[in-house]
Amino acid sequence: MIKAANISKSFGKKKVIDNIDLNVEKGEIVSIVGPSGAGKTTLMNIIGTLDKPDSDNYSLLINKVETSKLMENEISKFRNTELGFVFQFHELLPEFTAKENICIPAMIKGVQKKEYLEKSETLMDILNIAKIMDQRPNELSGGEQQRVAVARALINEPKVLLADEPSGNLDSYNAKKLYELFFELRKKMDLTIITITHSKELSDLSDRKLRLIDGKWSK
Repeated sequence: MIKAANISKSFGKKKVIDNIDLNVEKGEIVSIVGPSGAGKTTLMNIIGTLDKPDSDNYSLLINKVETSKLMENEISKFRNTELGFVFQFHELLPEFTAKENICIPAMIKGVQKKEYLEKSETLMDILNIAKIMDQRPNELSGGEQQRVAVARALINEPKVLLADEPSGNLDSYNAKKLYELFFELRKKMDLTIITITHSKELSDLSDRKLRLIDGKWSK
């Protein structure tokens, strides 16, 4: 599902990602762990096509598409349809309701209103947040906000879900519930999931755990 090769990234004189490869099988849930400053978020941004490696001599194959060969407008379309993102801070727009926030990626994609409303309602049922669909983010608990963010990430039915410290602002109960939710969603939506986490307990729930230190894989 994901195959990356020759990935390097520097900021100034500091090499943050040092020529690493990554293979993730279809349907896997993989956790990337490591200390702060190890390059985890930088790597996630590259996998998510939000950033590019230093050299053009790299490969990033996602769902049989070689993204390194895509033009900028093609990358944007690919990102919107094939990838879903969940961040530590939910990044919900405060002026919109939960349901409106969920629908935004589908509106950008150009999905018909009837279709994206139906999809949003289905997702809210799956995530058990239908009762808060008309509330705004500041009226929601942390757990509810993050579930809305997950629904927003899934509205376009992506094949890959990328989650960067998605439980970082949640208490231990809601953090564990969020990870259990990822496993449920993998089955229901045929997802491949990569997540960054500092939590050993949560990373241990994953199918596979990869440790990144100083921009390199470590045992």
